[in-house]
Amino acid sequence: GFGFNVNNSNPTICINDLIAKFNREEGTELKALSADCLIARTVTVLERLIEVFQEKGPNGVLPQYYKYWVHSGQQVRLRSEDGPVAWIVGIDDYGYLQVHQEGKGVESVHPDGNSFDMLRNLIVPK
Repeated sequence: GFGFNVNNSNPTICINDLIAKFNREEGTELKALSADCLIARTVTVLERLIEVFQEKGPNGVLPQYYKYWVHSGQQVRLRSEDGPVAWIVGIDDYGYLQVHQEGKGVESVHPDGNSFDMLRNLIVPK
């Protein structure tokens, strides 16, 4: 799942804070977003992505997905904080995370058997 913080400045930051900061720094007058407009735009973009996926399959959307994906090349530890080092290389045909471990090649890790703690760069068995 995902979510957007449009108007709530606490406890972190929201989209409208970023717009206001950009306006101050760049001398622009971009309008603040409303939650309903952001939801409508998100649904419109999602509908188009679904259409492309239905027409072309995963390869129709994966290049754009990877363009904005923050995990490519991220170093993680497997099984424990002292476990072997691996690098995230993508997702497989079933949507599972793929990691490359030196000398062992690429393998898929499944959420039903692993817990992903990306804040600690850790993938451990459940």
